[in-house]
Amino acid sequence: MSRSNLFLFSLFFGISSLMALSNAIIPILPSLDGALQIQAFIYSAYFFGAMITTLPGGIISERVGQFRVISTGMILTVISGTILSFVTEPVLILLIRLIEGIGAGLFVSASLSWINYQKGHTRLSGIFMALLNLGLLLGLIGGGWITSIVSDLTGGIRFFTILSVLPILTLLFCLILGKVDLDRNTVNSERNSQQGWRPLFGEVSAMVHRQAPLWFSVVVLLGITGFVQAIYPDLSGLAATEVGTALAVMNLATIISSFAAPWFKIEPVLLIRISAILMAILVLLFEQYPSSIFIMGFVAGLVMISQISYLAMAEEKQGIAMGLYTTASYAGMTFIPAIGGYLVGVFSAPVAAVLIATLAGVCVVTIGSCRCRGFTGPDG
Repeated sequence: MSRSNLFLFSLFFGISSLMALSNAIIPILPSLDGALQIQAFIYSAYFFGAMITTLPGGIISERVGQFRVISTGMILTVISGTILSFVTEPVLILLIRLIEGIGAGLFVSASLSWINYQKGHTRLSGIFMALLNLGLLLGLIGGGWITSIVSDLTGGIRFFTILSVLPILTLLFCLILGKVDLDRNTVNSERNSQQGWRPLFGEVSAMVHRQAPLWFSVVVLLGITGFVQAIYPDLSGLAATEVGTALAVMNLATIISSFAAPWFKIEPVLLIRISAILMAILVLLFEQYPSSIFIMGFVAGLVMISQISYLAMAEEKQGIAMGLYTTASYAGMTFIPAIGGYLVGVFSAPVAAVLIATLAGVCVVTIGSCRCRGFTGPDG
């Protein structure tokens, strides 16, 4: 196995174990000592940590290479999981979850950056996002199941922490073999190092402006999936266990479409536009037909892969591009559900659905102004 293939295995196995570990705590949140608000903060601390570090992680990877950033993210995750395996104090758990999210943010942005520099990046990013969702599913289901089997509150966390050690070992093996081909481009990395940080930060501002319609589509279209998941338990009328199963199936639909997306021979911007139209229709139908959440999960996979594929072709500095992408996706999952929930409370679910569908409609119109800016990435 070549160094690049071994490194790719580390990324694929790492994203699954990392996401599983992040979700393993969810089934035991009600068992922790602490008010419901503290439990919510514990849940959100991870996403906040990831949101604030994905962009810095992407920028740093452009300066020092992806390998170091990816390794740092995995090590922080394992350290956090190890500590979480032995503590039950809510305030301490909240702090560790924040650090765990920081590790995840570094890992995800740098990993997607490396993948987008490879030939066949569309297929590789599809596999990566599918395994990300698979990890979330395994953590949600497996975390509670393992805890009940071993009669240990942190049994699931401990299991997935141990599992996360394997990609660290393979990363170490890559380092022993020599990591010449593990960073995106040695010449460009050295050039960025000589130029300093200022040009990289300047490129962030330029890329935000240049790809504004794309970032808007990331926030809105991925945020819609968070909105429907937030109100699904109430609208569906299902029992808690059935709700968990339904949301897991939604993740499964995303996994399937992430694998299938490279087979859709559709130009990325057009696929984003089609997906935005479907999202607008589905969110309008959601209150009447909550089962449409499964179709929405499938469309979400198409959205993610088409957005990532577009950025691979449109931008040269993939560290910054993937840092901005993951930041926008976490922002969407944070703010769209919050705004939608507020609108449901003040007005009603149909009114909230109409307003959010309107945002998706705006994506349909504005995404057409996205154009590749003179850079052609590796063939997808």
